[in-house]
Amino acid sequence: MKALFLGLAALLAATAAAYDVYVWNFDPYDTYYDSEAGATTDCSYWIIESLAAHGDDVDSGADLPSDLSPYDAVFVTLGFYRC
Repeated sequence: MKALFLGLAALLAATAAAYDVYVWNFDPYDTYYDSEAGATTDCSYWIIESLAAHGDDVDSGADLPSDLSPYDAVFVTLGFYRC
């Protein structure tokens, strides 16, 4: 029972940790009106909002940094598919 509790505690601690994340918004000019946000947003808007709400430290930009070693994860947005 103690091992189960320690395993669960370790799992909760791992999921509660804040991660350093970079969101590369390759095409920041590809925007749309999002009625839920009440504004014009780009591809990375909800990714950044979701990660920040989870407690992660999020950096973003239109340029991919040459050194990604400070980040635990990198999300890449490439724009919207439009017909």
